[in-house]
Amino acid sequence: MKVGFMLPGMVSIELNLMVMRGIEQLGLDSVWLPDHLLGPFHPELWPQVPASAMLSDPDSYIDPFCAAAVIGRETGMTIGTCVTDATRRRGPDLARTALTLQDSGRGDFILGIGSGEAESLLPFGYPFDRPVGLLEEVLREIRALFDTGRMPGGDGVGRSGLATGGGGAPRIWVAAHGPRSLRLTGRYADGWLPMRTTPEQWAQQRSIMNDAADGAGRPAPVAGLFPLVMLAESRDQAADLYEQNAMAKMLLMSAPASLWSDFGIEHPCGPDCRGYADMIPHALDPDALRARLEQVPREMVEAFIMMGNAEDLAAQLAPYRELGLEYLVIADTTGLTQDPQTVASLMPELVKLKALLQDAPVPA
Repeated sequence: MKVGFMLPGMVSIELNLMVMRGIEQLGLDSVWLPDHLLGPFHPELWPQVPASAMLSDPDSYIDPFCAAAVIGRETGMTIGTCVTDATRRRGPDLARTALTLQDSGRGDFILGIGSGEAESLLPFGYPFDRPVGLLEEVLREIRALFDTGRMPGGDGVGRSGLATGGGGAPRIWVAAHGPRSLRLTGRYADGWLPMRTTPEQWAQQRSIMNDAADGAGRPAPVAGLFPLVMLAESRDQAADLYEQNAMAKMLLMSAPASLWSDFGIEHPCGPDCRGYADMIPHALDPDALRARLEQVPREMVEAFIMMGNAEDLAAQLAPYRELGLEYLVIADTTGLTQDPQTVASLMPELVKLKALLQDAPVPA
């Protein structure tokens, strides 16, 4: 199994280069850059989490494609976006960017794409009324341009003069969760990168995707997973740290309202919120949000965030691995509850985790 790591994607390219070099030394397989205009945290509550000591503004996101152009010349690791959306840029523009990054970097480039989220679209004047429809259009355009050099179903004028090099075209990975987007992933994509669901849900989603790939005569996309992860000495210690800092539980707004209702609490963004796709934390009253987060029980945090040391994480990932998980991309949230020095000291756990997932000897 391969293991990737999501870079902070914030503040500066230099910060992300520094983190990338650390990940490279750990021997992981890839680094990924988020594409957000706003972050998932309320700016008035952000100063109450340890990560704010290094990242003063939770909305300080840099352009992932510009960052990938610089970072890609400094490493042979795979670099991907995790993920861009299909609303702000059309297929031909994204295809050209991905082809340029594939050509310019020392490694390869993965165009991670999805249907987008409200907070990076609505406050900035972009539509959010047919996100999956736009995703379908963009995927169809990019796939045709990568495979044939021409737009689909056109008169032949719409073409790309950029040729794929010896490494081939960039790969397309999709962050799909619903049936329609899963079928699109199978039909057009090379990889699948969903946020964490239960192993049973993950297996059902993968089956829908693979059936669509088979129907289109394409190989099954690489089966990935993008969980929120918190490193700690143990799973119990991690849960205790969340109990000590309720503001770190802002991450739980990324969970759907159904998870909140399972624990008798209404999602801060309403009972119909799908989680990350719909939430706009900045629009919430900070005092009301604080009160809601203080209601979140320990068990709810453990149900949504993978926590603990390498052995703990490997155990939590075991059911997915048995069901066919091929690629893990870690969204590290350790800095929400622990200081930067402690975060750095825990990073070797990722080396042990990769070894455990590959059934290799665990480094001492």
